[in-house]
Amino acid sequence: MKTKNIFISFLLGATLFSSGCTDGFDALNSDPNNPDDSRYDFSYSDIAASIRNIATYGGADVHQRAKALSIDVYAQYTGGSGTSRTYAMNDEWQAKYWNSYYNTWLTTLNIVIKNSAQYEGRDNSIAIARIWRVYGQAQFTDYFGPAPFPFSPDDENPDYMPLDKQYELYFKELDEAVKQFDPKLKFMSGEDQIYWGDMAAWKRFANTLRLRLALKLSEIDEEACKSQIQAALAADGGIMTAKDNAAIAGTTGWGNQYPYYLYQVGWGEKQVLVKSMEKALTNIGGIALKYTDKEGNPVLDSKGKVITPTGPAKIDPRGLRMFDPGPADFGYKWAGLIAGQQTEDGDARNNVGKMSQIFVIPNDSRKTDIFLYSEVCFIMAEIAERFGINGGKSAKEWYEEGVKQSFLKWGLVDENGALDTNLVNAYLESTDKNSWGTSAKYDDVVGAGNTELEKIITQKYIASYPDMSLQIWNDKRRLNLPALDIPQYRNEGYGTYPGGGDIYNPLNYIQRTVYPQNEKLINESKYNAGVAQLEGGDKTSAPLWWASKKSNYCTSAK
Repeated sequence: MKTKNIFISFLLGATLFSSGCTDGFDALNSDPNNPDDSRYDFSYSDIAASIRNIATYGGADVHQRAKALSIDVYAQYTGGSGTSRTYAMNDEWQAKYWNSYYNTWLTTLNIVIKNSAQYEGRDNSIAIARIWRVYGQAQFTDYFGPAPFPFSPDDENPDYMPLDKQYELYFKELDEAVKQFDPKLKFMSGEDQIYWGDMAAWKRFANTLRLRLALKLSEIDEEACKSQIQAALAADGGIMTAKDNAAIAGTTGWGNQYPYYLYQVGWGEKQVLVKSMEKALTNIGGIALKYTDKEGNPVLDSKGKVITPTGPAKIDPRGLRMFDPGPADFGYKWAGLIAGQQTEDGDARNNVGKMSQIFVIPNDSRKTDIFLYSEVCFIMAEIAERFGINGGKSAKEWYEEGVKQSFLKWGLVDENGALDTNLVNAYLESTDKNSWGTSAKYDDVVGAGNTELEKIITQKYIASYPDMSLQIWNDKRRLNLPALDIPQYRNEGYGTYPGGGDIYNPLNYIQRTVYPQNEKLINESKYNAGVAQLEGGDKTSAPLWWASKKSNYCTSAK
């Protein structure tokens, strides 16, 4: 890693600002006979910047490479053309995320925690920085695997920490941070662009993050998983509620808008529907296919003709809010690109559905979803179904609430703007199965691909589109769910895959991204120790610790 030499100028600047500049500003409001350097907490802006950077990958530059062209592809939320978007590795992309995270985003939080500890009354700033540090580090290690976890800006070159040790720290940090919040002390408000100074909401977020991380251990350490679930549910403040959706709005300026808006409108780069998502959405819920805008009016093409998609008679009603059908010369066909298909612009990629510009991309400041209540419901549904820890509702009740929250999120409302209960109730009673064999009705468990767990993860897959693809990739590696096609192409130089077309073998799907090459060149001993923690070495086929059991819960016959 060797981050200290890289970010020393940043650290010096931050230190000068926190010591020299704060003195100057505070002096304006200080009693000259009783100077007080800690009157104002200047860490608020630093925390806010780190929250935004980690939530959005620092804007379109890193986001496109680490998420849109990598994580989204692995979760089969989108596809693309050529090898650049079909499971190949690009060292520039890995390096951008690695360097941005260590040199700025994580370092900023460590500086806040270190500097704030020097003053009384800064516990709330430290608490939120600790929570967000766990959030960022967990996502970062989901991408790379074992990695350094420096707790101080003075950690020059820490070891690649094993993931089991990191998770122990995650739980400890979240537990202590929630207890550290003090309502008698000041807390940032305007700088907090997620909960706007609502300390209770941040407690619920931290506890629910603990719940999300605990469930990640379900296959490798079930007892630790259940213990941390119970601790999260019992923690002060409880878990997220329907009013606690965590999201952050885009900002003005090139590259800082909602990323998918920028790709679609600014760059004209369409995010395409993938065959696996097409299969997930087709026929489930039993709702007839119709294409209307938010006001219920028919959608017209550029020549003023009504667009009538062709294809299946029924699709999930969220489907046409997520994706536009193929173009007119393709017959407005509801079709997805095969995962990992080797295509170039001008052929198959142009003849499939694209991310909807009507519902997904209404404006450049659309919020980026960070943690939705629908995901909380599906997490609790899995916990209740598998472990009998129900959190006050049955697995079926949590599941159905998650679907309802997702329908509401995707604008499936009545004339009064309330959830269209007739539509969602009909959906939840339907036994019509999608192309993987999964129906929406929780009690209908007849047939391959139709277990309760497959229903839960299928609905989580649909509801989390497009911003929370990392959690879907995590589920795929942890459970081999949702059912996905095996990619047509993966760069065999970076991973060793079983092949044979067996969707029941989770190792047929990418498990991680490789480390930046610079780590091997300038940090060889630490890099080698990190690689030694991976089964199979620095390969995209090496499962992470929490997925190393290689579990399979997929029963689909497709």
